[in-house]
Amino acid sequence: MRRYPGRRYSWSMLVGLCAVAGCAPDDVPIPITGAVTFDGQPVGEGVVQFVDEKTGRGAEVRLGADGRYSAELHKGTYNVLVSPPYIEENTGGLPSTKYKKVNNIPNKYHSTATSGLSATVGPDQKVHDFALQRSGPSAPTGPKS
Repeated sequence: MRRYPGRRYSWSMLVGLCAVAGCAPDDVPIPITGAVTFDGQPVGEGVVQFVDEKTGRGAEVRLGADGRYSAELHKGTYNVLVSPPYIEENTGGLPSTKYKKVNNIPNKYHSTATSGLSATVGPDQKVHDFALQRSGPSAPTGPKS
């Protein structure tokens, strides 16, 4: 077996850099869950997107038929959007994507700038439910433990 004396030094350096850069063991993703409803009914198709404006971290997850989702996110505060699924149209040339027409995700929820939704993720903040409304501000019904 060949030994590479520089490897031990390289490995130590990598571990040290990770600790400084924010990938320390306490910075592991936290599993979260939740549900999205509109007028009290589950939103059975679409995506929920989480964006941490400070770190650039985030996730995009699909909604299940029951309106539920699960994701893994790092501790932090995320702006949230909910959007319909994309459909691809291939009419007359290049394919283009657009949102599928749905009645249970108003347009204001398609952007983090207008949705009014946010989620703070932490060890005690793992459940985030979002109740979408036709008009007016909307707030998550979570976090719950």
